[in-house]
Amino acid sequence: MSITAARASSVLSCAILLGGIITIAVTVNMVIMSYSSLPYADGWTQVAVVANGENPLSPAWLWRQHNEYRLVIPKVFLAADLRLFQARQVFLLASILVIQFLHLLLLAWSMRVLGGWQGAVWRTGVGSAAFCLFCPSQWENFVWGFQVCFVLPGLLATLSFIGLLLYWTDSHQQPNKRPSSVFLLLSIISALGATFSLANGNLLWPLLVAAALLLRLRLAAVLSFTVTGLISTALYLHSYVRPSYHANPITSMETPVKFLQYLTAYVGSSWIGMHHMRLVELIGLAGLAIAVIVLLRTPFYVSTYRPFSIQLVLTIAFCVGTAFITAAGRLNFGVEQAFSSRYQTIALLFWFCLGLLLLEHVFSPEARRFCILLVQICMLAILARAALVARRPIGDARQHGFMLDAAATSLVTGVYDPAQLQQAYPSVGPILLAGPYMKKHHLSVFSGSLPSLLGRPLDDVFQVVSSDNCTGRLESVVPLSAFGTRGVRVAGWAWDRKHRQPPWQIAATAGGTIAGLATVGEWRPVTRAAKPIPG
Repeated sequence: MSITAARASSVLSCAILLGGIITIAVTVNMVIMSYSSLPYADGWTQVAVVANGENPLSPAWLWRQHNEYRLVIPKVFLAADLRLFQARQVFLLASILVIQFLHLLLLAWSMRVLGGWQGAVWRTGVGSAAFCLFCPSQWENFVWGFQVCFVLPGLLATLSFIGLLLYWTDSHQQPNKRPSSVFLLLSIISALGATFSLANGNLLWPLLVAAALLLRLRLAAVLSFTVTGLISTALYLHSYVRPSYHANPITSMETPVKFLQYLTAYVGSSWIGMHHMRLVELIGLAGLAIAVIVLLRTPFYVSTYRPFSIQLVLTIAFCVGTAFITAAGRLNFGVEQAFSSRYQTIALLFWFCLGLLLLEHVFSPEARRFCILLVQICMLAILARAALVARRPIGDARQHGFMLDAAATSLVTGVYDPAQLQQAYPSVGPILLAGPYMKKHHLSVFSGSLPSLLGRPLDDVFQVVSSDNCTGRLESVVPLSAFGTRGVRVAGWAWDRKHRQPPWQIAATAGGTIAGLATVGEWRPVTRAAKPIPG
């Protein structure tokens, strides 16, 4: 590569790395802005278990099947959030960010140690990894505390593959010496952790056995993966019950066209939304076809001793396998369900690994120098496009947080609004069970000062100023009577003229006493035409 091209490549790599750092900052800000202390959907299990009188750390509960999963490790996270942090979700959301950051560090380390990447290629790879691991398009997994179970398998799968490859490189560099069993143990323990974090962790065992055979590891290593995998899978399937509301995998295979549509949408949705379904399917099909070609090249990577390339290939296989079993079990929900933002964590990892294999090729000595710049420019273009469309997932995340806060207000005020509570859990039953327990033990929304405002004189809580300093409108009042409670739901907007911002809290009063609370934060496009007023 010429000096001019090398400098250009170095500048572009710094720009890509900066783009990755900005992506992390944007996503962290999204998590903060959309935060709600109320559990969401499956997250209510952490409170429901103790409300039923069970121990959240008992072996029976940890092992109990949740949907089609054995969430042993994620349930420990849920128990820690409940016991140590009052079920406020902060620990869970912080854990998700930490897990993704650890995954980033692990990938960056493996690029340098297993791939030998340095300089521009390393910065390009790390920036791309940061973008894919923290892209806002996977917003559900960042703002939903329960989804710690969804990000753990990726980190543990990478750690398992790295342990396997370190064992291989150790035996390759010292053929007459027994390789360190620490690396083998690391790989097995990580795979076990992934298995009991989410169902796709079971995919690691056939991948590890196949890789051990292909890498011609010692028989003891092959047997270690095989025996542990068989025992782990047998335990996982012991007393397993397939959820009746999920598709039968065998039945899904009987409709190959729909199955392929779901599979390609799962993979291709990283690039474009469902309004261009055919294009999404073509992109997904192209990605899967490239993945097949890459998998067929695995023996070449082994013969030329490219451990990092093998790591990427194994990760691609893990992602494709995850998409496959998801399609088999979710096909009855329709192809549109493949566009769920939580699936982007796997889909983006898939495309990231394909991109890094391309990056490794163009930075090889035999590649033409303009190819390097072309690939880096394409990566920058992807970052720029993602920045342009980031408003939608960020808006979805903030709307999600607002609706949870509205449900929380319904609980705190004791006026049970079914329409609002269903935003936190479609079936209101678990909320009605856990809500009184949360209030009694000061958990979640009941752990702060908000509940104590009700019944207090307004002057004791807030400084009353002239009404000229604010403006607003009451748009609707709906009487409520459900689950033995009575009250009203009000809707409207308010604006602080003095500080030119929405109020941080709204309270309803009766006779100078605080009788109700409201949720602030929803953007009201109807009134924005007149003045920039959030609702």
